[in-house]
Amino acid sequence: MAAAALSISSCQNGDRGTQTEEPITAETPVKPDNVDVVTSSMTDDKGNTLDMKFDNVAGTATFVFNQDTIHLKQDTTASGIQYSNGNYKFTEHHGEATLTKDGNVVFTKK
Repeated sequence: MAAAALSISSCQNGDRGTQTEEPITAETPVKPDNVDVVTSSMTDDKGNTLDMKFDNVAGTATFVFNQDTIHLKQDTTASGIQYSNGNYKFTEHHGEATLTKDGNVVFTKK
């Protein structure tokens, strides 16, 4: 049995001069542009400003909108970004950002 395992191992290694890449695992943290904290702001068509601070290590975001400070936690998405709490949800996908409060859009930027 040990010989069979050895044989399979040597077949998988192939040419000793060939380098193999190490796979990226789910445990490998990925940070956008290797930046831990990102601050930004945007203004919608009505002149409303949304100030944003994203903590990529903690997976949180803090927004200031209409003099309210909003703390959100990052949600898992297949594409784009999403942060939410019990009342607010922020999504950004393909350059369109939306902030909703209790299901109603309060800010959008295309």
